[in-house]
Amino acid sequence: MIKKALVTTKPGFESELKKELEECNLKVKYTPFRGLLYIEGNIDNIKSKYICRLIPVEIICKLEDMEENIIKLINNKKVNGKFVVRCWRRGNHNFTSEDIEKKIGKLIVEKYNFKVDLKNYDFRVNIEILQDIAYISIFTKDFNEIKFIDNIKALNDLKKYSIRPLNRAERKIIELIEKYPYIFNNLETVLDIGSAPGGWIKHLSRLAKKVYAIDKGELKISSENIIHIKDRAENVNIDDKLDLITNDTNLYPEESILLTLKFFDNLKDGKYIIHTLKARSQKTKKEDLNKVINIIKDKNIKILDIVKLPANTKNELTIILKKD
Repeated sequence: MIKKALVTTKPGFESELKKELEECNLKVKYTPFRGLLYIEGNIDNIKSKYICRLIPVEIICKLEDMEENIIKLINNKKVNGKFVVRCWRRGNHNFTSEDIEKKIGKLIVEKYNFKVDLKNYDFRVNIEILQDIAYISIFTKDFNEIKFIDNIKALNDLKKYSIRPLNRAERKIIELIEKYPYIFNNLETVLDIGSAPGGWIKHLSRLAKKVYAIDKGELKISSENIIHIKDRAENVNIDDKLDLITNDTNLYPEESILLTLKFFDNLKDGKYIIHTLKARSQKTKKEDLNKVINIIKDKNIKILDIVKLPANTKNELTIILKKD
């Protein structure tokens, strides 16, 4: 019987999925990451039109306790034979998913002398990392994740959020340049997270010598000084020192600020971050702001201003930060 699980949906449909699952008498919690919820209860034979994947969870622990708990789980389930380790990360880390897979794989080989087989394995150690917490399971042919193929196809045809018009993004950055001109003086290198379709970098590229634009989507703006990195920000690393980091991504507040902080070490001392807080709703705006403030409190960051720009939506606030 499955009692705990992570479930995925198309980003933007989290509230619909939560409501649907609660009607099935399940305990449902949002995670800080888009398209991902945590559930508890009698999960077998679950029915839903919004769920894409159901990932059973057997152990939840801190990252530092992961190896110990995986060994306990292998012993308790008495699995053996060929195996594979699969890890998926969400959040900001100084290691990769492949690093975890190799580390845990080596541990199992050394302790049990099991052989690794990436395709024809007898069991799979599944690790889902959400920032500093690991959700662990051992999957076999009788106990595995469930993919809701029909739901995935149906949700792919729906569009919860349309792409924001270029002029809305332009209005925000124009207002920021007018309100905080000192931030944009003598810019060498800028990094913009979630750049598509290009409203922010259109103006940043006119003020800086180099602009890193991170977004998997296509840009409607091109310039010789724009370096478009077509990847998710969590997968990107750069060596350059930065004069400014901007983030106007449409992500949950905690997930978004963690992406911004991923590049904090690249930011020069005394330089700035412009971060758009996109609250889950008007009612949660204060709560979401406090969560963001709590995440950055241990960093060497000063909050210069928290402002609602005329171009911000009703759920948005713009946070101006300075690295001390």
